[in-house]
Amino acid sequence: MSLTRRTLIKAGVSAVGFPTIISPAWSQDTKQLHVGVYNSALGKLIQKEVIPKFEAEFKCRVFTIEGATLSNIAALRATRDTPRFSVMMMDDVGIPQAKQEGLVGKLDADKIPNLAKVYPRYIFEDGYGVGFSISSAAMFINPQVTKPLKSYEEIFDAKYRKQILLNTPKNTQSVLMLIVAASLVTGKPLKEAQYLVDQGWEKLATLKPNVLTIYDSEAQVLQVAQGQATIGGIEYSKAIYPHTAKGLPLDMTFPKEGAFTGINSMTIVKNAPEPELGAAFINRILDPAVARMLSEQTLSAPSVSGIDFKPETAKFLAYPDTKATDLGLFTPDWNFIVPRRGPWLEKYNEVFTS
Repeated sequence: MSLTRRTLIKAGVSAVGFPTIISPAWSQDTKQLHVGVYNSALGKLIQKEVIPKFEAEFKCRVFTIEGATLSNIAALRATRDTPRFSVMMMDDVGIPQAKQEGLVGKLDADKIPNLAKVYPRYIFEDGYGVGFSISSAAMFINPQVTKPLKSYEEIFDAKYRKQILLNTPKNTQSVLMLIVAASLVTGKPLKEAQYLVDQGWEKLATLKPNVLTIYDSEAQVLQVAQGQATIGGIEYSKAIYPHTAKGLPLDMTFPKEGAFTGINSMTIVKNAPEPELGAAFINRILDPAVARMLSEQTLSAPSVSGIDFKPETAKFLAYPDTKATDLGLFTPDWNFIVPRRGPWLEKYNEVFTS
């Protein structure tokens, strides 16, 4: 296992110990901030571009673990009795669970002044989490081959037999497809259909003949660009638009029923060893200059208002907030969904593997 100055461990659910590596040249009085970041391009960008400047300004050392939402929550559980982390990143889907388990605390707006710039829709659980990088989630196509979808109903058409890439039930995006199926059956908007998922199973099963493969790697989205498949999803725009920007024939498509959000978020850990420094770190990520840089590099929208982007970047972003509304972006009720997610995804798996 490789340890670096800022990365303590590649986080995994099985991780139990989180050792601290201190250079002999460091003062024993130097403050240490432990942060959980994403094991993704976004996490690498924060480690490279944000943390060094933060360390210099606050005269501290920042250590990170890298993980996805579930592994980062697992890291908080493993250190509950001896808190090590002060800030933990997780998707909005994980915040209700982390709050219910008493793993995170409420954000202090007085210590995080940039919270005042955040669009209200990206403040979660009455202030227990804040979004900072927003993707849209819908289907994706090769625009040289396929016209934008007017409705999700089109992917059920027999002409797409063995031409659809379907996201794995391991990923949150699969839950979104359940909501789509319920919406098509009931005629209800996505916001209402999320509470009617059990009415969509028969509809979802009719998609099976059209599924070429169930994919579990972002790299597989390139099968659509390469002509091996026609349509894919549901997928986050952060997995698609970087390829689009490089000139590959790959693009998002937003049906009339609407689309979803995928929100990278931050929390302050309950009983954080460095609550003041942790609040400062969250405030730095929400700084408009930092938010602009992250958005330009990842092509995901910021959560803070008042940022101007060049047209070549703006076209990829669900920003400002009014554009997210125009695209029909919808954030599911995770408090309702999370307790039901396990059984739903077991049945999802049965539908497409039986």
